[in-house]
Formats: sequence, C-alpha cells, structure tokens
Amino acid sequence: MSDSRRILLTEGSSTSARQTLHCLGGRHTIDVMDSAALSQGRFSTFVRHWHRCPLSSADPIAYLRRLKELIDEHHYDVVVATHEQAYLLSRVRDQLQNHVGVALPTFDAIDRLQDKANFARAMEELGLPQPHTRIVDGTSAQSLQEGCSAQSEFPCFLKTAHGTAGRGVVAIHDSAEMREWVEEQTASDASLPNQEIVLQSAAPGELSILQAIFDRGRMVAWHDAMGQRRGVGGAPIVRVSTHRENVADDVRRLGESLDWHGALFVEYFYDQTTGRHQFIEANPRIGETVNAMLAGVNLCEFLVKVSLNEIPDSAPAASGVAGVRSHQFLTALLDQAMQTGSRVAVWQEITNRIRHKDGYRDSQPEMMRLKQDLLSGIPPLAVAMELLLSPKRSHKMVRSTVANYGMNADAVAKIASLPSQELSAIFE
Repeated sequence: MSDSRRILLTEGSSTSARQTLHCLGGRHTIDVMDSAALSQGRFSTFVRHWHRCPLSSADPIAYLRRLKELIDEHHYDVVVATHEQAYLLSRVRDQLQNHVGVALPTFDAIDRLQDKANFARAMEELGLPQPHTRIVDGTSAQSLQEGCSAQSEFPCFLKTAHGTAGRGVVAIHDSAEMREWVEEQTASDASLPNQEIVLQSAAPGELSILQAIFDRGRMVAWHDAMGQRRGVGGAPIVRVSTHRENVADDVRRLGESLDWHGALFVEYFYDQTTGRHQFIEANPRIGETVNAMLAGVNLCEFLVKVSLNEIPDSAPAASGVAGVRSHQFLTALLDQAMQTGSRVAVWQEITNRIRHKDGYRDSQPEMMRLKQDLLSGIPPLAVAMELLLSPKRSHKMVRSTVANYGMNADAVAKIASLPSQELSAIFE
C-alpha cells in the first residue's frame, strides 16, 4: 500500500495550518477548507483543492455539514484539525471516525485542556508544576472584585478561561493596574467576562513549548523548543529546539491521565539556572511543527499514522534533537508593525531577514520555504508591502485572521450545548 494519503485540513488561515502543509506536502494529496476567501492555504503548491466553508465558531452545524459533504465527495483518508476546530470535531468524534481517519480526544478530555481554569485544576490534581494560581468567578461584579482584590503577588497574569492567539491574557504589574482592570470589567453587565478568570503569578525563565502526539493515552512522539523572541499573541518569532526529558515525562503523565488521543502542545517556562519548569497552559491541537520536522521528528506524519491506527504498540516515543534554530518572518513583520507603528521598523525587519541578521542568522524559515513551496513567499510579500504602506493595518489583519480559526467563550458555550441528536444526524 502506498504511503500517500488524501488529507483534508480543517482550516488554512493559521500559522499551524501553513506549517502542517510544509510537513505533509509532497508526500500526500492535501485539500484545505476555510471560511476566508483569501487565506494562507490558498498560496501553496501542496494544496490540490481549496474549499469554502462556513465559519466553524459562528455556525458549527453548517461547518460540520460542509465537512461531511467534502468527506463523501472526495473520500479523504484523514482529516487533520489544525486549530480550534478540534474542539468542535471532538463533539462528533465517534461518528466522524466511521467515515474518515481522525485522531481526537474525547470531548470531556479536550475541555480539560481547552479551558484554562480546568487545565490549572488538572495540574493541581496531578501534582504537576505550575506558577501560583487562583481561579476567580468572573460571572458577577462582586465575585470578580473580591477575587481580584485578594491578589497580592505582582506581576501576575489574568487569563480568561477561553481565548486564542494570546487574546484574553493580560499582564498586571501592580495593585493599581488590577483595580483599573476590575473597574473596566465591572462597568456594566455587558462588560463582565462571564467566565472563570485564572490569576497566575509570573514564572521565571524562558517560554517554551512541548508538542506531543498520543495514541490512546500513549505518547508516540514529542518535540520541545524555546522561544527566543515573542511576537503577536506571544507566538515565538525565533525558536530553538531543546530536548527536556523531564518535561516530556510530565506531559506524558498528563496525556495518560486523560487517555489523550491525537495532538496537543503545552506551554511552560523553563528556568535555566535551576532546571525547573512550570506549565502555564495547554492547547488541544498540533501547533507549529516545522521546527520539529527540521529537528528530526515529523509530528504531522505521526498524527496521520495515529489517525489511521498505524502506530505499533511497541514503538518507542520519537523525539527531535536540540539546537535547531528556525524563525517566522511573517509573525515578525506583524509584531514590528503592531508594536511600533513605524515603516522604518518594518523595513529594518525586512533588511534583517534579507541579510540574515539578528534572529535570522543560522536559522531556517518555518513559513516561507521557497525551495519546497514557491507560492509560500506570496503571503509574506503581500503583508510586507501592505505594512510598508500602513503599519496600522497590522491590527486589522491579525483580528481578521484569528477570527477565521479562533474561538471565544460564546463559541465554546455554543459548541458545548449543541444537541447530540442533531450532531449525530449529520453523520448518519
């Protein structure tokens, strides 16, 4: 049997989707569905067909019907949930597996990690390291005021239970900032967060990410990397692969406890001086995977094999090597424009990339991989030209892109409350 598979990606707007294309492209036939008329996924020699679909967060039922229609029409072997669609698809996991290969955890398991408050509880229950954390009820002005006024450790971070691409995370430096934030949130009933708020002390060290693939609770592949420069939503611009077995062991425990099936990545801070790590949040999806591929472990290929039950039970967990540097030029451009609003700063970032200076020295691209995929140069080029004309457009560009794949608390609540009978009827 040929190793080539027919694969459908659940969206094509995110950096995760673009990097999944680089990791699977050339070996498989790949189609992409997306709600945006123009997304990154449209500009790739690896994409056979692009399919327009409803926005999954706004109309999840219509999105699932479109997904089923595409599966029936094109007979895909595997569906890869590249971003927040994993939450929706987990609601129909059992029915979906009757029609296509897919690796997803149960809905209960995914809610344990998707919800930041539930993730903090899971860390405490398992005895896994995290910064000092408190959970505050954000559904009433009184509970929010009382919970936040009790915070005595600064700086700290306020996190809403649900948020995407760094949204819903606020850094608070002192009690005055805390009072100001609470006043804004309690100004009216409409301004209330209406969800749990995680209050978390700052952790020492460098922000790092460990990505893992699980097969029914067994870790089959993992990779971790440290971010040396952060951009839009806290996303790493420069990444250096690491190899921290102790962190992987803790993530293995987490996956085993949830009988996790599929991909997840966990963010943590690692203190080089003490060798200690503290987890801050998890995401039930594969994330950005090119650094892992360059370091010798293709997480996307492992996810495809898990989706098709092709991983031997005795296979040891694969992992990448340390010391591989990579960068995201598109993220860097947007970050410079958003932080400075300066054409000069945007141009300086472009010249640094051309001259391989600063973070681009001895580093490989994650997004613009022209030797593999010539069309991958179009999105960064278009963004660079637009930002040189008007750096202020960066905010609108980021908002509109995240809207194509992200989920807010309302979307999460809508998906969680969908009638099971109506969902099952789609996949009969």
